Amino acid sequence: TILPSLRRQQTKPQHLQPNSSPTARPFAGAKRRRRTMGKKEKEADNEPPPLNLNIGVMGHVDSGKTSLVKALSTTLSTASLDRAPQSQARGITLDLGFSSFRAPLPEHLEGDGDLQFTLVDCPGHASLIRTIIGGAQIIDAMVLVVDIIKGVQPQTAECLVIGEITTHDLIIALNKVDQISEEERPAAIETATKKLRRQLQSSKFRDAPVVACAACVGGEKVAAVGRSELKSESIGLDELVATLRKRARVPKRDTDGPFFFAIDHCFPIRGQGTVVTGTALRGQCRVGDSVELPALGLEKKVKSMQMFRRPAKAIRCGDRAGLCLAQLDAAAIERGVVAAPGSVPGLTAVLALVRKVRFFRGRTDTERTFHVTLGHTTTVATAYFFGAAELNDTAVPKFDSEREYVYQEKLEDRLQWCLLKFEAKVRCQLDALVIGSHLESDAAMADACRIAFHGRLVERAEGDAIGEKIRLYKLKRKVGLVAKLGDPCVSTNGDMGVRDVVGKDLFARETNMAQFVGCSTVSCVSSRRWRLHETTSPRRR
Repeated sequence: TILPSLRRQQTKPQHLQPNSSPTARPFAGAKRRRRTMGKKEKEADNEPPPLNLNIGVMGHVDSGKTSLVKALSTTLSTASLDRAPQSQARGITLDLGFSSFRAPLPEHLEGDGDLQFTLVDCPGHASLIRTIIGGAQIIDAMVLVVDIIKGVQPQTAECLVIGEITTHDLIIALNKVDQISEEERPAAIETATKKLRRQLQSSKFRDAPVVACAACVGGEKVAAVGRSELKSESIGLDELVATLRKRARVPKRDTDGPFFFAIDHCFPIRGQGTVVTGTALRGQCRVGDSVELPALGLEKKVKSMQMFRRPAKAIRCGDRAGLCLAQLDAAAIERGVVAAPGSVPGLTAVLALVRKVRFFRGRTDTERTFHVTLGHTTTVATAYFFGAAELNDTAVPKFDSEREYVYQEKLEDRLQWCLLKFEAKVRCQLDALVIGSHLESDAAMADACRIAFHGRLVERAEGDAIGEKIRLYKLKRKVGLVAKLGDPCVSTNGDMGVRDVVGKDLFARETNMAQFVGCSTVSCVSSRRWRLHETTSPRRR
């Protein structure tokens, strides 16, 4: 059922009014539903499933994200609108929140049902960056909420970086325009929009649409945290929804692969089982299917499922749903994975194709530890960077275990390979998005970008990967002095030269010279003295 506060909001845009048809009791048994289901409920049960798009709502803390989500939403999940006591006490979002609304399917999309927008309300505080990164990995598009008075703030910029990594579509909601008088509002909106355009000029979102709005006229905190009895007014929501519909695109989704479901919340229902809520990231699942919780080593059957309080018989990649599993301890799960049995092995090391985030200014040495996020899981991993030189000459990046790659001292500003060795076993898709960050100094780096690199996993790399599967070499150089030049001679192209060069201080007396036969030498003038530079060829490590 719809919360009382939402039923009383009479100023919602007409196409966002809650569905008047009754909804089934959450996760009621199928037999019970047959005995109590009315005519309208049967019609709702038989309607075609909606096309679901997951929209991440991000921005700096106190920019009005949760208020905007509340103003747009018609159906709330069990984790929405900062329901946790800690969130209400502090007045900020501490965890991911989920809610939805439906709109008519636009003409450029095919389907029989409605278009459903699932809103992923992400925290905005700098210390909660792990939760923000985890939530961003399940989204299809992003709404960046910017306070028109304060403009772009530190976490706004970091959310932009996350958006560039995770999605190709961004809409900017220029919020709190009600704080500016109606006479000055148009000029203020134009000034703020121009400033945003300048700040986004170097990003891929330089042409992102900007929608001026006010989620709750005169009362952001009341709308976000409390369940106020007051009517809430809003500005610009119709235009925001129209922009979402116009820019809606169905991303490429793997509905044929083995089922993979990212869990973000879990709670028990007495007499029925434990409900795990999350997003299907691959494949399909039906009621009665067997699924595995690989982290616990358990296999369970899906008793029932719902999509935002509506009973469902099946879900597919991209859907947000709750799965009811019997005889499962809810306390054993917080974040995790539900998947097709045997389809998600534990990983201790992986090979990834990564690129440096251009705004990151911290250290990126090879063999340094990073916080690596895969889905909702963030763990510590040691990173080994290599192969940027070889990839520079390759049109299609493909790892070749027979090839030797140049070892890199640090992460470079171009595409490169990265071997990640995890401190704890990780369970994720083998083509998962990977984000590497430095999060150990949250307070010190609150005003700086903490996201170092991003990319995709390519394949597993178990055991002693370096040496067995990954062959690396280092370019080394020795410097000595030219002691004597041999007799002059004429080269094959007619140039004058010398046949022999005698050098000193290039090798130690006990050096095995056989390993340097065939290496190139380069001479140069330095401080009026000839020097010899010896470099190893790629064939000699």
